[in-house]
Amino acid sequence: MKSFIFKPGLFLLCNILAFLIFFSWLNAHSKLYWDLVDYQAVEFLNGSLGQSANFWNAMWAVLNVRITDFVPLFFILTFFYFDNILFKKGQRLIGLIRFVSLLVLMLIVREGVNFYIDYNHLNRKSPSLTLEAVIRLSEIYPNINLKDASSNSFPGDHAAILLTWFGYCLFFARNTWSLLAVFLVVFFSLPRLIAGAHWLSDILVGGAGIAFITLAFGLYTPLLNKVNQFLVEVTQHFIQNIITKTKWKKSAN
Repeated sequence: MKSFIFKPGLFLLCNILAFLIFFSWLNAHSKLYWDLVDYQAVEFLNGSLGQSANFWNAMWAVLNVRITDFVPLFFILTFFYFDNILFKKGQRLIGLIRFVSLLVLMLIVREGVNFYIDYNHLNRKSPSLTLEAVIRLSEIYPNINLKDASSNSFPGDHAAILLTWFGYCLFFARNTWSLLAVFLVVFFSLPRLIAGAHWLSDILVGGAGIAFITLAFGLYTPLLNKVNQFLVEVTQHFIQNIITKTKWKKSAN
């Protein structure tokens, strides 16, 4: 399995991309273009919804229920469950532990971005709370506890997780499963966009920017190596104890 070592070129590339993305959104002149893209995306995606209950509306309503956030988690875990998607047999658990530590790093990066956004008063409401023309799924399906609004929509948390996972996948394997990973990232980023809970730039700027920084420090520096080693040792020791106790109980019976 690949180890995390310092790779200056890729480390700088990821950070430069993150800087350029964030700068383009923070700069008053270039943000005008992001605003234009945001409004057009809302018009196209949210505009695809009908004014009354139908199958298309119902599908996106269900996908915006909070419990369905576990659905992409299921697909992510399958990439670690089966052999030769990302890792060979015997390496899957280590790969999963490394990904979990990467997610913890991503949460730290996200908190840093949130602090900057809050400190500079850059918070913004979601399209559903900003634009009158937005179709609210919660009004069409009032009995479903779904999310189609946010008082602070930037950055897109789901997108940050999905894009970090996608970068992690590409780091270890580039195969036909990568196409499925692309589809999953796009598909599970759509529900909040279609419902009007997020602007497109919440994902393309906030989510992608956080993911680039996380991948830069998590994959292209040895920052997480000692943490990963400790977690792997603790997990393997825990599993070994369970196996030993199970064997002891069987022999005692």
